[in-house]
Amino acid sequence: MYQDRFGKKWWKGNLHTHTTRSDGRKTPEEAIRLYREAGYDFLALTDHWVPSEGGEADGLLLLPGCEYDVGREVAQEGIYHIVSIGAKKMPDLRKSPFWKPQQILDIVHEAGGFAILAHPAWSLNRPEQIEKLRGVDAAEIYNTMSGNPWNGRRADSSVILDMVSAAGTFIPCVASDDAHFYTGEQCRSFVWVQADELTEEAILDALRQGRFYASQGPQMELSLERGRIRVRCTPAQNILFYSDQVWSSLRSVTGENLEEAEYLLCPGETFLRVEVIDKEGRIAWSSPISAEQLK
Repeated sequence: MYQDRFGKKWWKGNLHTHTTRSDGRKTPEEAIRLYREAGYDFLALTDHWVPSEGGEADGLLLLPGCEYDVGREVAQEGIYHIVSIGAKKMPDLRKSPFWKPQQILDIVHEAGGFAILAHPAWSLNRPEQIEKLRGVDAAEIYNTMSGNPWNGRRADSSVILDMVSAAGTFIPCVASDDAHFYTGEQCRSFVWVQADELTEEAILDALRQGRFYASQGPQMELSLERGRIRVRCTPAQNILFYSDQVWSSLRSVTGENLEEAEYLLCPGETFLRVEVIDKEGRIAWSSPISAEQLK
């Protein structure tokens, strides 16, 4: 946890993790211990089709979670992995090849869950496929397990999600480990969530209200006013601004120990997204911000 300059608390958590209850290599107890010892405040165990319960384990908040995967091994017909977080009751879902992604999203919501579209780049989800879905509460802009050496180089879904934003669908962004092997992919990509207290209710309320951002370490604060976005952050080497305009001289700010930068919305741009990269190459990602929010 850290406190920002306004005294608000930000909690560190991972929303996508596997154990021996499905295809992970660590037991739930071992996974919980690894994340607790790494300084995490909360964790969701999201085994495939095996829901976990919430609770507390020696100071680590556990959120109810599960991952539901549908689709064949090839992407032509669509592969969708949907992570449910915080369901109030057991979702009425049993493993079957006949589920459609929209059905899973609807059932997760009926159970009170927060629905995350996992690793769009790894799944080769096309923007038009994502745009058709209703009720995607967040998407993984980065999924550690989908990167090299575990799964090639499809960890970063930012280009796909930027294309979705350019089409007018703005999906909040999280980062997750999706740990399976525990050979270095664990404890790397996470979310900072702003909540007054570390409880299941407070964290889930913050997720639903969008008070979070994805990170591998850097911290940032965004302020929006009159078509301008200002970024304040922990020391960085790059602060990047992405939008649906393919060229802007303001796109990249580079230097040593950067702690702030700003971007003026250009005519015609409909959204902005921010990345902060530190000297170790670790990234923090904002969710897309619509031009309407900047007015």
